[in-house]
Amino acid sequence: MTDVIKNGGKRHPDREPAEAPDKEKGAAAGVNDTEESAAESLVPEDLDGEQEDKEFSCGEGGQINEPEGGNSKKSFYSKKHGDKHSKEKEAAAKLEAELEASKAMEQELRDRYIRLSADFDNFRKRIQKENEAKYLDAKADTLKQFLHVVDSFERAAAAEPEDGEAKALTEGYRLIYSQLTEILRKNGVEEIKALGEQFNPNLHYAVMHVDDESLGQNTVCEVFEKGYKMGDRILRFSTVKVAN
Repeated sequence: MTDVIKNGGKRHPDREPAEAPDKEKGAAAGVNDTEESAAESLVPEDLDGEQEDKEFSCGEGGQINEPEGGNSKKSFYSKKHGDKHSKEKEAAAKLEAELEASKAMEQELRDRYIRLSADFDNFRKRIQKENEAKYLDAKADTLKQFLHVVDSFERAAAAEPEDGEAKALTEGYRLIYSQLTEILRKNGVEEIKALGEQFNPNLHYAVMHVDDESLGQNTVCEVFEKGYKMGDRILRFSTVKVAN
């Protein structure tokens, strides 16, 4: 302003060209502002939409330069990946715990199945044995009722016939007797040997005792009623007389 007054209200010619640099400076400043706004639009945001607090600078060619000592991107992604890895580890630990629990339950169920299978097998064998015993008892009781019929046929067949008609009748008795004894034999019924055998209280039932020097001690000398057995079961003891 002083120079203008001194020159009679005219600007000093040396001062006029200075306006051009100011315009260029302003144009350059406008360019820089545009670049800075473009750089600000390229600043990354985190997952919550919040912008990074650290400033970014724009270099030559519009390249964004991070501030010195700023590892915002690395820290952001490392934090993100760290959270992801921690969640994966927690999920893996949870799955491993569930797997161990499943294995324990499987082993418990397997042991329970083995015990139940063994108990059922023992139960099945016991029931089968009881059923077999019941069947043999019923069979023995049924066959025992035919023993008196056999005794009657034997007494009838032992009688001496007096004429031809009685002889033919006796032969018929003997035929029925042989058929009956064959049925008993097929069902495992057999006669208990007694005459001339040593007295056995498990097989013989003594009703008389005599002294006979011609016979050995405790020898069965006479059989009053035959005894029968079916395997190890005694259907009827032999009623005998024992000597000495």
